[in-house]
Amino acid sequence: MSYDAMLMHSDEYRVMFEIEDGYWWYQGLRVLLRDLLARYAPPRDARILDAGCGTGANLQMLQAYGCAIGVDIAEPAIHFCRARGIPRDRALIASVTDLPFTAHHFDLAVSFDVICNIADDVSTFAEIARVLKPGARFIVQLPAYQWLWSAHDVAVGHQRRYTARMTREKLTHAGFEVERILHINTLFLPFVAIERLIRRRALHNGNAVHSDLQMNLPRAVNASLAALYRAEARLAARVNLPVGLSILAIARKASDA
Repeated sequence: MSYDAMLMHSDEYRVMFEIEDGYWWYQGLRVLLRDLLARYAPPRDARILDAGCGTGANLQMLQAYGCAIGVDIAEPAIHFCRARGIPRDRALIASVTDLPFTAHHFDLAVSFDVICNIADDVSTFAEIARVLKPGARFIVQLPAYQWLWSAHDVAVGHQRRYTARMTREKLTHAGFEVERILHINTLFLPFVAIERLIRRRALHNGNAVHSDLQMNLPRAVNASLAALYRAEARLAARVNLPVGLSILAIARKASDA
């Protein structure tokens, strides 16, 4: 698989960096991550891997939970991590398919909408398992339902979308024991589904493609969506929602691996 095939379109990194702190989707994601970390995080001196850290907002937040190190294959992403003030030894240019760490190095790994960009996702799951200590947890988010495929997926470099069953099978094959699988972005599923199915025409018409991230969303709309998603995220941390735009799995590396 080529290097370029794993990347988002180049302008998407700038968009992500400029809106990641305030955009409703990212606000809800960080609420969910905090709630999950409150339940599943190891001790405060833990080593944490952010596998595919993007422009660094989650990685910056993870510093409060231990020694968090992020990797991303895209140089622009790591450039934006530096712009956030993340030290050079905490944000590295590297591929999640070939991590520059020894075996059994980390106490926790997280990855959000990254492994879906890689052709051999099972081998990538296994590579993350390699650098985790036996019994350590892996929190991974992936896009749900192939029938939702749209211009958004092309813009952000996705190779596929997932079902809960597919996610469980792939993680198990890679050496993980799956503890929970849930869906998130449940409230927005019908509205986004309609919008993406309409936008799918852009793929067939040869039009330029862009992600769903919007830099000019009205402040009141963004605030309302953020409030709804934060409420759902707090619920999702405790309840396994059956449908949604994304799948989130909590898995543990097998103790004998």
